[in-house]
Amino acid sequence: MECTSSMTRMDYLLAVCEVFMLKSMYGGLMNQQHHHHQEEKPILDFVVSRRKRSMSKTRPRKVTEKFICNNNGCEKSIIKKAVENRVILENRELDIEFKNLIKCNGGSLESVKLVIEKTLFKTDVKPEEGRFSIPQKQMSNSFLEPEEDAHLSTRNEGKMCEMKVMLIEPSRRISEINLRKWFMNKDNGKVSLSYVLVTYWNEVVRRNNLECDTKVQLWAFRKGVDLCFALVKLQH
Repeated sequence: MECTSSMTRMDYLLAVCEVFMLKSMYGGLMNQQHHHHQEEKPILDFVVSRRKRSMSKTRPRKVTEKFICNNNGCEKSIIKKAVENRVILENRELDIEFKNLIKCNGGSLESVKLVIEKTLFKTDVKPEEGRFSIPQKQMSNSFLEPEEDAHLSTRNEGKMCEMKVMLIEPSRRISEINLRKWFMNKDNGKVSLSYVLVTYWNEVVRRNNLECDTKVQLWAFRKGVDLCFALVKLQH
């Protein structure tokens, strides 16, 4: 309807109503079209977290695994290190000379097992300390019988009980040394357990030129029912 100056009030009112109806009709149509376009947009039915989106940029994590297997009665520790995409295998087996010494001294090759491989710290070679520490959490194998472990857990006149054991030194010398349990209180309130070789340890350090950062292995074996050790000095 076209508006003119000759329109009456009623004509003007009808024109306004017509405009209102047209707006309502076209406005509803536009809303339907807008809603239709929204439905056509692709909708993901899952949410990808930021962490998953960024995983492709994450560097591979270093992995270290240890496997223990028997080889002719002797323990062989195969350490697999996966660093980035490289895998390095390191074989650990007791030297043939030490095997012969164990056999010649009445030891059992079937009982041989690696106790620990470690790099000596300053506390391992300082005369004031006089001990070789074997942290329980770093041990490759348990080496004590239940009754032996119970004996080392008892006290005699306020001191922890000890065991005297045979030791094959890196120089192949046969000697004796004492084994003891050692509990250390940490700052967080927890207690860590280590086994320590004491009493004659300073002489072993001196005779075999053991120094800080020297890498060694401690092997355990049995002579009958008696516990014995062999200390091996590894090449740098």
